Amino acid sequence: MKNSLKTAITVLFLFGVSLPILCQKKTNNVVQVVLMAGQSNMAGGGNYDNLDDETKGRVANVSNRVSLSFNGKPAKPLSYYNNKPSEKYNFDKRFGPELLMGVTLAEANPNQEFLLIKRSQGGTALYGAWNPNWTSEKAKEVETKEFKQKLKLYELHVSDIKRNLEALKKQDKSYEIIGLAWMQGENDATLDIAAKQYKNNLKNLVSAYRSEFNVKDMPFVLGQINSRYGVQGGAEMVREKMFQFAYQDYYSKLIETSTDSSWSDFPKHPDNVHYNAEGQKRLGVAFANAFFDIQKKLDVNEFQNTSQLIPAETIKFRAKGVTNMMYHVYTPTNFSVSQKLPIIIAFSPQGKGDGILAHMKLSAEKMGWILVGVDKLKNGMKDKRLEQKMEDEVMDDILKNIPHDSQRIYLAGFSGGAMRAYGLSTRRLEKYEGIIAYGGWLGGDDYQDKSYQKGMRVAIINGEKDKGANKWKAIDAKTLIKNKCQVKYFNHSGGHSIAPNDITTEALHWLETEYKQ
Repeated sequence: MKNSLKTAITVLFLFGVSLPILCQKKTNNVVQVVLMAGQSNMAGGGNYDNLDDETKGRVANVSNRVSLSFNGKPAKPLSYYNNKPSEKYNFDKRFGPELLMGVTLAEANPNQEFLLIKRSQGGTALYGAWNPNWTSEKAKEVETKEFKQKLKLYELHVSDIKRNLEALKKQDKSYEIIGLAWMQGENDATLDIAAKQYKNNLKNLVSAYRSEFNVKDMPFVLGQINSRYGVQGGAEMVREKMFQFAYQDYYSKLIETSTDSSWSDFPKHPDNVHYNAEGQKRLGVAFANAFFDIQKKLDVNEFQNTSQLIPAETIKFRAKGVTNMMYHVYTPTNFSVSQKLPIIIAFSPQGKGDGILAHMKLSAEKMGWILVGVDKLKNGMKDKRLEQKMEDEVMDDILKNIPHDSQRIYLAGFSGGAMRAYGLSTRRLEKYEGIIAYGGWLGGDDYQDKSYQKGMRVAIINGEKDKGANKWKAIDAKTLIKNKCQVKYFNHSGGHSIAPNDITTEALHWLETEYKQ
């Protein structure tokens, strides 16, 4: 039984399928492993004695099934850790976000065992000590103390994790890595180049963890810094880079923080940098809830039958196949299974189908068209073969399951999503009636000689201030017309953004009118 369970987990990891554990209140004998990493606020400056008795009781109640391994030490039942009193922290029982995160996870899963594996070091940077592509030169640029300039924290954490996982195996326990929690960034705000490169460095870090442990869809939760020291604008830049990364990574969620010096969201010590007992308590709960939110997003069922489609509502489905694709379907008020309606399948540059669906939904409702927003397919995907498999699995699932007029299939997209829509018309076999392209182009000079599906109607919708899209507008139109497509321009007063609803509705009216002629 145990061997078959391990085999099943291995297969699920290989195909990037996340097991829906976090929000389920059921017995599971697979240890759930959470990775934790960062600098001083991940280490934690909470005074355990400042917690109320109820909270301490909650910790004690789950400590028999929640363990913590901290900075390479053997795993122990969840509790405070010993602190040498100092002027900064004049107490001897200290804790970080792991305490209430562990409690919150365990209370939601009363029969589940958890292992938290934390590595932290105060005053270190992602550009330097935490960089998975560590170099001595970068470490010396940003790390102020000599011993920190030699630290390779990512490598140390990986060693911690592997040692703990091996210990589980020796106990004949199976495990699943369910996520990575990250609380770091203040020290990257002290160096201009570190702040500017924070998003790319964060992307490399998360990718390294996912690759190292073969969990390519590993959920990632990061706490947003809100300290004010560093180079001018450095903290604001790191905050923005954190926001951008979480927005663009499908499996990530940002714990947003306020810069109001009252620190009313996550209270701090008088130094205005480190979270006190209440701040760490709230931070731990926020980490756990963010993992719940990601898991809810991933806990989606496959399409079963058309009774799941409800007029004027949006329903999310998981496509069949190994790539774990997901899509959101909005069926207009006039939807019925017997009445085959036009369908728009839309893509966003960030792989967030609900976002582009929200922008287009009012227009789809006015027209009485079905609207589908596709998740996960985004800009910058490097594995073309995998990308096309993802496209094919989600397109096949949509077109097979969602009742629609097979003569009225439209593709849509914003920016890179528009480029994806154009690209699909070069290789998919189903007939597309048209494309709605917001601020997107074919892809540049190399894309002008491709064979785009003939006879399509293409609505090119650009903002007047969108220099990139407008640069290619006439060139792309010429290529599309060469492929016997009909092209019409629609403009709005903005920049590189999706057009307002009235412009989208106007474009859909044009497509409707031209189809009937």
